[in-house]
Amino acid sequence: SWRASSAPCCGARGSPLRSRRSGRSSGASGAGSSSRRVDERAGLPPGGRLLLLAVVGAMVITALLFQLARMQLVETEPLGPQRDGRVLRIEDVDAPRGLILDRDGNTLVRNVPELVLVLIPGDIPRVPAVETTVLRAIESELGIPYANLEALLALGREAPDAFAPLPIRRGIEEREAIRLRAALSDVPGVAVQMRTVRVYEGGDLYGRILGHVGALPAEEVEHYLEAGYALDARVGLSGVELEHEEALRGLLGRRLVSATPAGRVLEVLAEQPPTPGADLVLTIDPELQRAAIDALTRAVGQALPEPQPGDPPDRPEPLAVGAAVVLDVRSGDLLALASLPTVDAGIFSGGGIDADAFVALLEDARRPLVDRSFAEVNAPGSIFKPIVGVAALEEGIATPETRIVSTGAITVADEFNPDVSYVFRDWTVHGSLDFAAGLARSSDVYYYYLAGGYEEDGRTIFEGLGPSGVASYARAFGLGSPTGVDLPGEAAGIVPDPGWKREAIGEPWFLGDTYTFGIGQGYLAVTPLQMAVAAAALANGGDVLVPRVVGATRSTEGVRRLPPTVASRIPAGSDAIAVVADALRIAADPGGTAVDGEPEGMAIAGKTGTAEFGIAHADGTYDTHAWYLGWAPYEDPEVAVVVYLEHGIGSRNAAPVAREILEAYAVSERRVESSPRGAP
Repeated sequence: SWRASSAPCCGARGSPLRSRRSGRSSGASGAGSSSRRVDERAGLPPGGRLLLLAVVGAMVITALLFQLARMQLVETEPLGPQRDGRVLRIEDVDAPRGLILDRDGNTLVRNVPELVLVLIPGDIPRVPAVETTVLRAIESELGIPYANLEALLALGREAPDAFAPLPIRRGIEEREAIRLRAALSDVPGVAVQMRTVRVYEGGDLYGRILGHVGALPAEEVEHYLEAGYALDARVGLSGVELEHEEALRGLLGRRLVSATPAGRVLEVLAEQPPTPGADLVLTIDPELQRAAIDALTRAVGQALPEPQPGDPPDRPEPLAVGAAVVLDVRSGDLLALASLPTVDAGIFSGGGIDADAFVALLEDARRPLVDRSFAEVNAPGSIFKPIVGVAALEEGIATPETRIVSTGAITVADEFNPDVSYVFRDWTVHGSLDFAAGLARSSDVYYYYLAGGYEEDGRTIFEGLGPSGVASYARAFGLGSPTGVDLPGEAAGIVPDPGWKREAIGEPWFLGDTYTFGIGQGYLAVTPLQMAVAAAALANGGDVLVPRVVGATRSTEGVRRLPPTVASRIPAGSDAIAVVADALRIAADPGGTAVDGEPEGMAIAGKTGTAEFGIAHADGTYDTHAWYLGWAPYEDPEVAVVVYLEHGIGSRNAAPVAREILEAYAVSERRVESSPRGAP
């Protein structure tokens, strides 16, 4: 596990001001005698002239630095014209944005320079005729509509910093930059500046994880300006770029410059350098991530259901989508976070994604911009049963020896009309089952009993947990609320109970709701990541971990690895967890329902799930989601794995995906690593 101390959010503004004029030599050593004679004629003691020059120079530099410090406390404005017509002013110096590295230290997101033509409103006199001349000159050279330039100037006039450069055109070629500098040399408030843009590597491995940067969102401009951002800043808009904005952004520097009245910088007099943003090291294992994506890609196509004659016309087309999560059960490090369809990170490089490409992503029915591993919820089916099992054991509802007979279904009378009854079916006839067999064989009837109990002829045959009992343990395992993963857009999911149903749907809770809740269906809705956190809690003895994709930071203060974060402990003892774990080991062994998820030569714990959803086919059957939950190795667990397919059967379609991922993990050198290589 990659355990470490906490990471800095960002470097502090620490570098003292330094003058670029203060390092000049005082002259050759041979000039000492002539200096002394001049000192004597002026009535100064020997060496006094040099001392006087040093004092005067220090006073000048101090005055400049005082002006720079003063300008850090007030709005940016010119310090006023000097005797030679020059203007002194303070300018912001952009901080290099932090890099994003993979766990081996390879750069995934980097900064590359680009030339940008900018408008500096503060350098344009507030004279209508001058403003018109400036904007017409730009319009003539670039063909940008005058109205657009007028709006940009008005925006800059209203900004707290009138001298903040506003981009007019990005990505200018060197030859074009030379032409524009010459053509607009006498036009105030227009300049060609060097900026940086982000370039994203890694293809489809990290697309949604890395995220992207862009201009300040219109609805949040005021918030960013109050936080010290420039109007033309590029900020994180999704993924790690957004979630770790504070660490990546760095801190602006300042410099005191001498400029012409038109705004052309002539000299830098003093400078406070910026503090670069921190570099981030991801936890994602590229080999496991690739194995997960490839295995999912093969599986989702094979799992698509065939249409049936007479199907309702409003049945949506099946989607070849899915997700997989691999989580280190000791640290919370996410080793794989895969979601189909994938997105190539490179489409956000440079100036950003092409408008047509972005529209295509938005219109894609598969919703490729949504990460199904943590931002979409679905019913988990039978992979929820281990949580119900722990609750039943811990609350004394069941023991390892508790036997329940499954004849393939139970019949329950209507709570308000005893002449009406309902049938709740098992997926097969199991016969008499003890606790381990009930979970290993995934008997629905067994879990109807554990969740809702059973009555016959008015007599209580079995006392169940009840909806509140099931809901309490579901929440204790982290369901129904975000896991806290360091990525934006996480879904909370739903853990239902009578109060929730009354408020959300306006209906009372029925016994049948408890039965379906107990087998992971009905109103229960989870993300694959939430179920991976729950599996990790079973594997590590009860710790509900906060998952993460960033495992270390690297800044001017050094490299710091993040320690694991434990959100809570499940309210269950080791005995209850051990009984459930043993049943999941049996399920993954030959003859068990989860056997197709076990890689050769490695004993694991596993559980499949199949959950109905959608609109019924003509024959009354429903499409199903396919799930797999497990951890490996069974002894001394290292990783939890959860697989979700939009369509399919857990044992037939999701289990083989888990096996391929665990096979890749089993042969990986990373099993012996304790931290990302990028964070020594």
